[in-house]
Amino acid sequence: MRILIVIFSVITFSATAQFSAYQSVETPFGARNAALGGQVVSLANGDLTQFVMNPGVLDSVKHNAVALNFSPYFAGIRMYSSAYQASFNKIGNLAFAVSYMDYGDFILTDPNGDPNGEFTADDITFVVGKSHRVGSFSLGANLKYAKSGIAGYGSSMVLGDLGGIYRVPNIDWTFGLVFKNFGVVFNDYSGNGRAEVPFDVLISTSIKPEHMPVRFSLSAFNLTEKQVYFEDEGEVSTSKSVEIADKIFRRINIGTEFVFHPRFQFLLGYNHLRRRELRLDGGAYGAGLSYGFMLAIKQFQLRYSHATYNAAGGTDFFTIQTNIGAFKKVL
Repeated sequence: MRILIVIFSVITFSATAQFSAYQSVETPFGARNAALGGQVVSLANGDLTQFVMNPGVLDSVKHNAVALNFSPYFAGIRMYSSAYQASFNKIGNLAFAVSYMDYGDFILTDPNGDPNGEFTADDITFVVGKSHRVGSFSLGANLKYAKSGIAGYGSSMVLGDLGGIYRVPNIDWTFGLVFKNFGVVFNDYSGNGRAEVPFDVLISTSIKPEHMPVRFSLSAFNLTEKQVYFEDEGEVSTSKSVEIADKIFRRINIGTEFVFHPRFQFLLGYNHLRRRELRLDGGAYGAGLSYGFMLAIKQFQLRYSHATYNAAGGTDFFTIQTNIGAFKKVL
């Protein structure tokens, strides 16, 4: 518990608006959360990748668990990430994660628009997490360092997450609450350090009825944002009730896991805000919908998901999780 106090003391509570850069901080970490819509913080059943969303789930992760993620985005953009949990004598279990987003190469031009070389852009985020369980409650904290670079210019910030999990006794039902991405900006591209951190509050619940092979997850996010509804003159509803419902659902994420077998699952997700923001004049073309599956083979857990953004397509996520001890069995 002492390590949690140290982590909380390092982080200074700061601004509360969304931040447009540092996509490696806000992109779903791992295929499971991506398949469920990207905002679930109440899944506490051994998935190491979930600790980046809510450090309170770490008490369910086995010692020496390791996960590797890869996601190819549009136009050559790629994201690589990994996570590992280790045990230390004095402080117990700690989880570590790193996420790297490579935006690729860009053409550098002079003021006249003539090519004058190339430049690169990337984001990288380091995460350290710790949790402590008391009865049905688990409290956790993440300490994060994020750095973004474009053509030799850089920006960095220190962030923290404070999250908790409550497990309802005698039933597969969990609640999660996270104060996510509070912290301070060390420097930004303007040099004045005025960029705002992407602070948010997320609340989730996940339940699997005893006699149903389905786990339902319902999440609320963007709870610190006053305005997530932007009217389009061509889409303004004539019904006030429809408009109110639309505003509410822009803060709601729905996810479903079909547990056909402990070693095989199919996942579906729906993010209404993503659907409304990324729709085109001709329609949404599946924007906001996501799906995936989990397949466990011996000691290895393989996950794949696909999140649709617009008519141009979507993004794939690949995750493999295992335990260091499993390699000894394979070799």
